[in-house]
Amino acid sequence: MDKKLIKKAVIAIGAILIAGVLVYKMNIFGTTVVKVTRVEEGNLSDMNLYTGMVVPGEVVPVYITAPAVVEKVLVTNGEYVTKDKELMIFSNKSIVENENLLKINELDLKDTELQIADLDSGSLKLELDNKTLEIENLKEKVKADERKLPVLVGEASSAQQRADVYEKLLQKDGVSATEASRIVSEAGRKRVELEDLKTNLELNKQKYELAKVSYESLKRQLDITRAQLNSKLEKLKLENEQLKLRDSQLRKPLTAGVDGVVVDLDVVEGSITQAGQRLLAVSTSGESKISVEVPLYQAATIKKGQPALVISREVSGDVEYEGVVKTVSTAAVASKYQKGSNDKVIQVEIEIKDGNNLSPGFLVDVEISGQAKTSVPVVNSFSVVEENGDYYVYINDEGRARKQKVTIGARTTGSYEILDLPVGTQVVVNPFKVRNGERIRVEE
Repeated sequence: MDKKLIKKAVIAIGAILIAGVLVYKMNIFGTTVVKVTRVEEGNLSDMNLYTGMVVPGEVVPVYITAPAVVEKVLVTNGEYVTKDKELMIFSNKSIVENENLLKINELDLKDTELQIADLDSGSLKLELDNKTLEIENLKEKVKADERKLPVLVGEASSAQQRADVYEKLLQKDGVSATEASRIVSEAGRKRVELEDLKTNLELNKQKYELAKVSYESLKRQLDITRAQLNSKLEKLKLENEQLKLRDSQLRKPLTAGVDGVVVDLDVVEGSITQAGQRLLAVSTSGESKISVEVPLYQAATIKKGQPALVISREVSGDVEYEGVVKTVSTAAVASKYQKGSNDKVIQVEIEIKDGNNLSPGFLVDVEISGQAKTSVPVVNSFSVVEENGDYYVYINDEGRARKQKVTIGARTTGSYEILDLPVGTQVVVNPFKVRNGERIRVEE
């Protein structure tokens, strides 16, 4: 009997204890039980983990040198290809059209070569030679007239003097009229002969100068024609080389010439391409880089040259690559990877030091080592609430939860630097359990 009473008493005491705990925990009397932490001096970790996307490093474009019709596309975007891998096959129609152009080009080449050869023995060269002879002939005539001119001038002057003497003698009946008339007539002929010589000399000089101008014009025309034909010949030779290159390219399946991953496929089967058009691009093996989006609040901790560790999560296990921060954007932009997010980010590019087998488009983890901040007031990130771009904590103000706006400095995923609360301030660990002004009791 005594044992039963003892047992009942124990059960009653246990029930009372449980009820007391429940009353304490359930805040029946209007007081919320919370856990608190304190703003303490601490160190912010210098290692942050981000998600990055593998992007192409060196991208090699692959072009077509001829207009063509793509008959078959043998690769897809993201596919790894070797330098000899067949990428595309072109239609036979493209080969036939290029052959016809090549035949026309070869005929034009032969015709142009014949025209150039004709310049050295054809009608234009013959006309130029004739003009040279004409110039030499006129030159000799001018020289002959110039030699004859002073002689004839002397003869005409002597004849005129003799005629004057005979006219005077005739007046004095010293000679017969017939003799005087003959001498005067001879002097007149000499004057006429002199005038004719002067006229011919002037005409021959003019013809000589005109012939020289005509010769220069003809020679210039010949030189221009020769230059035009030589230029045409060079263009045809270049066109011939290009057409032969096109013929070689069209007859064989297209290859990239480098090992890598296809990152841009610009055509599909049936596409009609233009000469010089890019068909696809290949990211060379071992040259991939990592694009990381760093939250704006952490941008100040990222500097060019900081070490980084790239971690590729693979089926066979994690593969790590050493890298370095290559570039840090100075502009805050919307995230390209988190669609619909309004948070601004900073674009950071990580360069991997050694070769790698990462494929563009894959996601990797990136650890970036930053500069650690020591002896700063920090609080657990769970204690901070963000509202409309502002940050708040709930502090223990003599047994009541008071909502306090705070200024945040550096941040990591687990801790925030608090710039305007003194070290030692009690902060509610889970701010979502309390309301501003509510009575609280600290759970030990």
